[in-house]
Amino acid sequence: MGAGQSAEEDDGMLDVMGKEYGFRVHRVEPGSPGHAAGLTSILDYIVVANGVRLETDDGAFVRMIQECKGQDMRLCVFNTHTLRTRETILRPNDDWGGSGLLGITIRFDVMQQLDKHTLHVLDVYADSPASAAGLDAFNDFVLGVGDLLFDGPDEFGEIVQHNCNRPVRLYVYNARTEEVREVMITPDRHWGGDGCLGCGVGSGYLHQLPQSRTRVIPFKPSPAAKATGGDESPAPPATPPAPENAAKPPPEIPDGAFERGQSDFLAAA
Repeated sequence: MGAGQSAEEDDGMLDVMGKEYGFRVHRVEPGSPGHAAGLTSILDYIVVANGVRLETDDGAFVRMIQECKGQDMRLCVFNTHTLRTRETILRPNDDWGGSGLLGITIRFDVMQQLDKHTLHVLDVYADSPASAAGLDAFNDFVLGVGDLLFDGPDEFGEIVQHNCNRPVRLYVYNARTEEVREVMITPDRHWGGDGCLGCGVGSGYLHQLPQSRTRVIPFKPSPAAKATGGDESPAPPATPPAPENAAKPPPEIPDGAFERGQSDFLAAA
C-alpha cells in the first residue's frame, strides 16, 4: 500500500534503538507549552533543537530554552512508536499558568525499543484497582510506571508490589484514541481478588502496540553516524550506555515519588 511504511524502512528505524540518544519526554502538563507543541509522554524523544543535535546532557539544551524564552524553538522529535521524526514549534514561557517554561519532565536517555517496556492490559476485573482507575481492557497498553521504564512484566510486577497502597502513576497508550494519558492507580492486595491491580497483562509479539495511523517524516541518523558508519549505520553515541547489571532489587521509591515525578523538571530550570 502506498501510504504504509515498508518493512525495510522499519528495519532501518529500529537500528537506532540502543544507539542514538535524546531527551525522552515524560510528564506533559495540560495547557503547557509542551502540550501545545504536541509532545507525547514516553514515546517522544527530542533529538534536535534549533538545528543542534542533542547528543549529550551537557546543559546546552537547558540554556537554549532559557535564552529562547518568549521565542519559537524548532524541535525535531523522534517517536518510538511510529519510528519517525517530526518537526514542531515550542515556545518557552512562564505565563501559561503552571510551573516553569515548558511544563514538561524529561530525561536524557538512549532510545529504547518500545516492546521492552510495554504491557497489554487484558481482562479488567470488577471492583478492582484497575477498574477504579479506568483501565480499558484490550485497548490500553502500559508504557511506564512513575519515572521508570520497566523491563518486562516481572519488573513491572515487582515495582507494583513494592508500592502497594500508594498511588502510582501509569503512562498508558490507548489504541482507540492513539494517545498517551496518565492513570493514577493504587495497588491493593486486599481488593477482593487476585493480584494487586486486578487486571491481566500480556507481553510479547501478540501484545505489541498496533501500528499507528499517523505518518510523519522518516528519521535521519546524525551527521556523525554517516561520517563513521555509512548512510545506514548510526555512530556510537557520544555518551556510552550504562553497563547492564544482573538481577537487581525493585527500585526503592519514597512516599509521594510517583506524584512528584523523578526526572529533571526542565521547565523549572
